[in-house]
Amino acid sequence: MSDQSLNDRSPLAARIVGNRAYDDMFRWVLLMALICLGAVILWDYGYLNYLIDNDTSGISTLIIAVFGVGSLYCLWFLFDLSGEMSALARVMRGLEDGGVPDMDSAIARLSQSRRVARVVGDLTTMQRTSAGSPETVLQAFASELRGPVRLGVFISDTLYKLGLLGTVIGFILMLVSMRDLGEFDVETMRAALQSMTGGMAVALLTTITGLSAGVLLRMQFNVLDSLALRITQTLVRFSEVVLPAVTKG
Repeated sequence: MSDQSLNDRSPLAARIVGNRAYDDMFRWVLLMALICLGAVILWDYGYLNYLIDNDTSGISTLIIAVFGVGSLYCLWFLFDLSGEMSALARVMRGLEDGGVPDMDSAIARLSQSRRVARVVGDLTTMQRTSAGSPETVLQAFASELRGPVRLGVFISDTLYKLGLLGTVIGFILMLVSMRDLGEFDVETMRAALQSMTGGMAVALLTTITGLSAGVLLRMQFNVLDSLALRITQTLVRFSEVVLPAVTKG
């Protein structure tokens, strides 16, 4: 029974563990484990409860929700692209050590890979017909891979902007409390100071939440960007080194 058949029949976890193509996904898991540990510590000390209770604008809760959705989006594409990287690495090893006899067999083994199989097929056709520019195909593919990264950067910037929006809302609440200040007796001053404190709490809490969530989400998409770059570099080596050697052979 061939190694390919064994890989196809083995459980998903067995194919992932020990596969270097999934290193970036494991880095994401490690990063999220640290983030979850920090969240548990903050919850244990009451900081998250304080954040939710004192942010009357609800922007901090929105930021946390967007951060969670963005993290799952990043994980989805990490898993997807790691599978593409794994398939490409197996085929390249097979072409280099003779386990895969020709390019037709290589393309057949990439049948379950949506993106890489298309690019490998295009590069093979160009190599055989000496038509077209492999550099253009690789640049277009690199741009396609970075599409989710660009969206992730946009989401991260949106979290920063939400934090700044909360800052503006907090200062508006402070100004409103000063506007309603008509008398200078003790009770009126106490109510005004409480409103000012609440406005300042909204401003500072949303700012720190937006900045923290934006930085942490950006770190996750940097991991995804690293994986996209690794796939592109592997395809460049395939196009410049492996494919010409196989075609001439």
